[in-house]
Amino acid sequence: MVRDISRQVKWAGETLDEEDWKRLILAGAYGQRVVPNPIGEGFIVMNKRRSSGLPITDTSDLIEQLFAFGAEHKVVWTDPQYAAMSEDARRNHD
Repeated sequence: MVRDISRQVKWAGETLDEEDWKRLILAGAYGQRVVPNPIGEGFIVMNKRRSSGLPITDTSDLIEQLFAFGAEHKVVWTDPQYAAMSEDARRNHD
């Protein structure tokens, strides 16, 4: 899902890679914190969660949010399972 989003959606005028999208999605869903940069000036934004540590219920909720985001931004899912689910949701909505 993140791969499809990264290939099809520009965010704030930029094309983000998969890792940037993953960080953005997790920060948006679970928050982040700002800490001083240990290597130089300024601050760094750190995510509070990692996708590998998400419980199944949180992962499921995040997938639903990604589907909604994808629908809003007209993402075409390349995974046949996601494409079918997206098409079913569109039919039920109309």
